[in-house]
Amino acid sequence: MATLPFADRLAFLREPGRWRAGAQLAAAVAIAWGVSRGIGLPESFWAVMSVLIVMRPSAGSTLEAGWDRVRGTFAGALAGLAGVWLAHHGVPMQADALAIVLLLAFVGAAVPGLRSAPVAALIILSAGSLPGHSALQVALLRMAQMGIGVGVALAMALVTAEYRAGARFDAGCAALLRGMAKRLLALAAGDAAEGDGERARAALARLTVLAGGADLESRWPWRHRTVGAPKDAHRQRARTMARLMQDVALLGRAIGQQQPASHDETAKAARASAGALAALADALEGKGMAPDLSVLERLAARHASRDDAARPLLAAPLALLLEDLRALQATRAAA
Repeated sequence: MATLPFADRLAFLREPGRWRAGAQLAAAVAIAWGVSRGIGLPESFWAVMSVLIVMRPSAGSTLEAGWDRVRGTFAGALAGLAGVWLAHHGVPMQADALAIVLLLAFVGAAVPGLRSAPVAALIILSAGSLPGHSALQVALLRMAQMGIGVGVALAMALVTAEYRAGARFDAGCAALLRGMAKRLLALAAGDAAEGDGERARAALARLTVLAGGADLESRWPWRHRTVGAPKDAHRQRARTMARLMQDVALLGRAIGQQQPASHDETAKAARASAGALAALADALEGKGMAPDLSVLERLAARHASRDDAARPLLAAPLALLLEDLRALQATRAAA
């Protein structure tokens, strides 16, 4: 069995952007450690630990996952500080710490945004002694170090992150629309590739994640946003894309059930639908104007008015597809 040379196996390390996330994290670690040492805080590596927990490479993931960790970290730190205060006033430390961590573990499992709270509380509650400092003072020092780490991580991610979730979301929508168009044409020709449905569902799952990041990025004041656009405009479009996938699947089944005598009609419906999907993909990528749906509208109206056996097979899927294409155009204009 032939093997690639060692240099070729490491070629992926030269890909653009491969080292970006690593450089961000390393810089954030160094800055957090330097700030903690610069202001004279002992045990500076607690700030480094907070950076390692909170840091994310992109703005969207920082805002979505990072903000949840920030809330959980500070909620847990406050709870741990309260536990140290109770122990300082006579409550047994082991029972106190166990009760607080158990409570935060329950809350963190129920509220995903507070999942990091038990870890932060445990860091505070396990604070050892420092010469010349009480347990309460050590807990306050650790809380300050955690605050430095969290602040540095968020600042680094926001300053150096690439705000491209919206553009990547549009590109993902366009690719998925073209995949639907290709599948319709293949179904009309009777040679649809197996596994298309699985690939489309995986692409839709990635699109849903991108939609969350794009909506979060669009809320920042320095980001361009259409006046009056809803806060979840990209999530709305992701839901519309999911409905379009269902429409195409339904239309594909209808095409597959048509008799050979009506092949021309099914091929015409498939071509018109595929053309509308491809034109909308071009519009999303800025390669053309909004698609003209008049051909598909006339075709859907003609099938709705037919009285033969083909009507129930094609009329409803075409009407649903047309409705969701219009909805996608509307949400795109509002994004």
